[in-house]
Amino acid sequence: MTLEAWMAGAAPSAYTAGTLRSISRTLADAEAQIRSAGTAEPAEQAALTAAVRDLSGAVARAQAGLQAGNRTEVQNAQQDLRLASRSLSTAYARYFAPKS
Repeated sequence: MTLEAWMAGAAPSAYTAGTLRSISRTLADAEAQIRSAGTAEPAEQAALTAAVRDLSGAVARAQAGLQAGNRTEVQNAQQDLRLASRSLSTAYARYFAPKS
């Protein structure tokens, strides 16, 4: 939402950059926690880690686009964020699904 607001001129660059930094730190922490969790389902854990890594990459691209003032790059990163969010949702559901 912050990127959309920035694209519309409704959010200052400094605020948007701070939000992206915060998200980046949160994703790094989440990835570390997922990696350190003991699990009997390594495939699901790997998929969840990959989804978080994809989100992190999209956030990094958004940060680079924001810093350069490149709206096209930010827009592309937004699309990547949407796709990565869907992947994360799927991986999360599989990771926490009841095991038979």
